[in-house]
Amino acid sequence: MTFHRSAASVLVLAVLGLSSCKVSDDAIAASQQMTATAECLRDYYAALERSVTDTIALFELDSAISGIPYGDNDRKLQETTLAELRQREAMAEELAELAASMTALSNPKMAGSTADSATKLGKELVSVKALPSGSPVPDALGKAGNFLIQIAQQHEEKKAAKAMDDTLSAVAALFAQEKNAYDTMADTHDRQASQVAMDIMDKNGVDPTPMLSPALKPFGLTATPPSAALQASLKQLAKDRLKGQTAQATRREEAASTAMVDSLNEMSKRVHALATDNKMPVRGEPTSLKQVKEWVESLGAAFI
Repeated sequence: MTFHRSAASVLVLAVLGLSSCKVSDDAIAASQQMTATAECLRDYYAALERSVTDTIALFELDSAISGIPYGDNDRKLQETTLAELRQREAMAEELAELAASMTALSNPKMAGSTADSATKLGKELVSVKALPSGSPVPDALGKAGNFLIQIAQQHEEKKAAKAMDDTLSAVAALFAQEKNAYDTMADTHDRQASQVAMDIMDKNGVDPTPMLSPALKPFGLTATPPSAALQASLKQLAKDRLKGQTAQATRREEAASTAMVDSLNEMSKRVHALATDNKMPVRGEPTSLKQVKEWVESLGAAFI
């Protein structure tokens, strides 16, 4: 171990209760769990960004198809929301990078990058602003960010464990406080997509032949271009299915955001226990992450 350890290395070693640069099994477990959780948080925000981006395109379509105005103020609101979501994604990315660096602390060459990650994370935490029409950002987030920066600058080893503990707690609190806003963003996208699709159906702009597949595919049959009468017969069925799929999409996102809250709270508890008792109470990434990953994957498949 070199005499001049980086402040970030000191921070991580302190929170893990290590007296040397030897990486323990608990340190490795903590690194893996925190990295997986932070990466999932990053991916959640990235998926939500894409959802809001598509919502802008859907409002534009709605304006072109149905003549419903999409004004500059509405667009500015969505674009401001996008900017704040990107800020949160960057925050989650820096958290993941810092967590991943735990297992490399025995390598002096990694000290600089570890210190950079801690400093960048602190700055990201400080710069997060409230979402438009959303709840104020918890004061704990900015305080945790300033605390990280302070430790990186002043090498306050005794306060390092508390800084990591406070950081995870603040990130979890931010997500929990803004969860309803995230759910509303996803729901707005789903409902707007559904409405535009119905408007296109009403103008006979949708080919309903894929709906005939359950009857024709088993026999190797192929549908001919649908007649006006067939389109009319299938239109209501298509709309009913669309409503059901829209409601299902909303439920999946709400379940995913709830699972993300659970995962962040679980990791916050584990890091707190590690910082205070020097023990990792549970191994393996939070099980609730699986539901978040499935939603992110399903959303990615739905986008063009």
